[in-house]
Amino acid sequence: MPCFRATDSARPFCRDPGAGPGRAGGFTAVWPAYAIAATVGLFVVVVGALWVGGHVIGADPLDDTAWIVLGATLLRAATVALAPAGVQGWGRRFPAPLIEAGHWGAAAAQLAYPLAELVAKLLVLAGLLELPARGIGDMTSTGWFNLAAAWLVFGVPGALFVAAARSHRDRRGVRGSWPLIGAAVGVLALLGIGVLLG
Repeated sequence: MPCFRATDSARPFCRDPGAGPGRAGGFTAVWPAYAIAATVGLFVVVVGALWVGGHVIGADPLDDTAWIVLGATLLRAATVALAPAGVQGWGRRFPAPLIEAGHWGAAAAQLAYPLAELVAKLLVLAGLLELPARGIGDMTSTGWFNLAAAWLVFGVPGALFVAAARSHRDRRGVRGSWPLIGAAVGVLALLGIGVLLG
């Protein structure tokens, strides 16, 4: 895919030879998809190895939480394939609206948790919300470190999925409410996981 800079100070953009009809030039950044595949892929490998080491090789119990962690890790593994599907030729075998909704669903599911935790912490700081001093209500340095880790593990890939979704939409000329549908499904999936863990 040939790349160029529109101006000397601009970021490189790549031409998608299969850009949808009517799209002016079909230029877009494709790096977010590869960044997602690399970073989330590494996360999945590490968590998967820890799960196998603890539950298959080790003596950790295969309780409900273990199965939920495995399921959530497999869902994240699916996003490793979803991201490049938006920029690789093999991804054109799937309907563009499906890829579009998947990107927005992955973005919403991964951004919702760290955003909700940040809002809750800010409300606690402002004295507008009282929470137990553990979990989200932990206002110690450990609690803030955990929030930063949540942004690193979920927020950064979520933001990359927003960029990938916008890129895919521009290149494929997808129209309709697919971003809203995908985001709603993503948030509902996250809430479902939360209910199972709760």
